[in-house]
Amino acid sequence: MFPGGKVVKALIGFQNNGDSNFIVDNVEGGFRYPMDYNYVIQNFTSFRYGREVAPKTTQTFLYMFVPSEQLAGGSRTFSLVMSLNYRGEDGTLYTDSPFNETVSVHEVDEGFDTEIFFMYVLLAALFALLLFGAQYLLSSAFGGRKAARKTIETGTSGGIDYDYIPKDHLTSKKAKATKRD
Repeated sequence: MFPGGKVVKALIGFQNNGDSNFIVDNVEGGFRYPMDYNYVIQNFTSFRYGREVAPKTTQTFLYMFVPSEQLAGGSRTFSLVMSLNYRGEDGTLYTDSPFNETVSVHEVDEGFDTEIFFMYVLLAALFALLLFGAQYLLSSAFGGRKAARKTIETGTSGGIDYDYIPKDHLTSKKAKATKRD
């Protein structure tokens, strides 16, 4: 499994068992569809080396690539093919595949995941709404809060103090009241 969106490093060893020098030109790689190697899903960068490998010696080459984040997740598998291109002293070109296997790309789980955060926020809001609805239904079903009785003012005890009312107002009301009777 390779991490999506992160640099993957591969070391490729080249051993020259022959009697003449070989020149390693480049290493290239890519993801291919497992059922059809002609279908390329992601092509990686080709690293040029141009190193000469003497007879009866071994050299190691570093190859780095970044699998796409869009390929991560799920159960899809890809064929990772790395090709080593080299030539002999006489100019004959050779290609060897030191790695040709089915692999998968996984998502990197590091840092803050906003999708999970907002899922929890939504669940908390739904829970609060559910509690509010339950409280409203229960309070209306069992009577809930009863309104306080309002007291009605009927006046003051001990009579009315007429000192602050002008006298002409008092006499005109009494006269009008007697004329109607």
